[in-house]
Amino acid sequence: MKKPARGLPPPSASGHGRTPAASIWNAVSSASAAALQNTLMRIPDKVCAVALAALPREKRMMLYSRIAGPKAARIEEEIALESRRRTSAFVRARIIRSFLSYFGQARKVPGRIWIRPRRDSQ
Repeated sequence: MKKPARGLPPPSASGHGRTPAASIWNAVSSASAAALQNTLMRIPDKVCAVALAALPREKRMMLYSRIAGPKAARIEEEIALESRRRTSAFVRARIIRSFLSYFGQARKVPGRIWIRPRRDSQ
């Protein structure tokens, strides 16, 4: 069994959460500190942004303390940009599944996911 990252609250006792936020928190909090840092640094910023946006700000800040400052800043910038994108629930679910697959919590997502920019109303 993996040792939880130091300083992060333990994952829920029920195992996998039913909500995306619970599943994401379960995945990141059950990883060791080194594995968490290595994995988050390897995941693309857009994928991290979609997944971590589901978490409360306090939990995101705990995770950001584990990774490089520039990476955390890019993720926060992508979270802000995500609010202007036309990302469907289906695409968002695939992105979250892709994020969870890096932690071994979901099957790998085949193919690439394209995130469409929102059209401004004129």
